Amino acid sequence: MPRPWRPGPARGRLPLVLALAVILGLGWVFGSRLWAIHRAGAELRALRAREGWLTAEIGALRRRLAEANLPAVVEREARVRLRWGFPDEERIVILRR
Repeated sequence: MPRPWRPGPARGRLPLVLALAVILGLGWVFGSRLWAIHRAGAELRALRAREGWLTAEIGALRRRLAEANLPAVVEREARVRLRWGFPDEERIVILRR
């Protein structure tokens, strides 16, 4: 005895499953691209901030370099860093307990 035809559960859901897979695939592709664009923008902002900081530091170093040959600056650095003085000067060191 032949059985009457009945649509199976997979037959009616196949277009729905395929449509869902396509939508999810496109969402993943475009979502990952948007995330990469966002991440690149954040890196660009961080690099621009670092560039500004480095530019300011370069300017400060150039000013110090321009002042380096002045006699007063050389004397000050020799006194502070090297603790040098002229031969006729006496140093007084005060120790606190």
